Amino acid sequence: MKRMPIIPSLFVVLFAACAGLLLTFGIAQAQTQTWCDEILNSVTFYKSLYPTSNWEPYKDKLISVREALGKGDKRIVRTEMGKFFSMLRKRDHGINDVGADELLNFAAMVTPLQEYGISVPPPAQ
Repeated sequence: MKRMPIIPSLFVVLFAACAGLLLTFGIAQAQTQTWCDEILNSVTFYKSLYPTSNWEPYKDKLISVREALGKGDKRIVRTEMGKFFSMLRKRDHGINDVGADELLNFAAMVTPLQEYGISVPPPAQ
């Protein structure tokens, strides 16, 4: 009976362990992306599409929401997201109408509105 040398066997085990760790880390990284991060990414996208619009106040608002999410402060999440939706609806800070509507629709779709008790202002009549 032929025995496999210890060094190659150890190498295989070590390689498999490292691969498992990297896979686990990758999955954990993907799970830390929140709905708020998705909206922030969208703001960055619309900023590139409409560079003359002032998207910074929107990013700032979402950053405060992300911080509140990290602290588990639902009251601040509700308040700040309500302000965010209101800003979008009113086109505060001179943002593009099309970008505002698209971002509002996307944000309303990914935000857990019921979980946080967030209300989206209705369109102006």
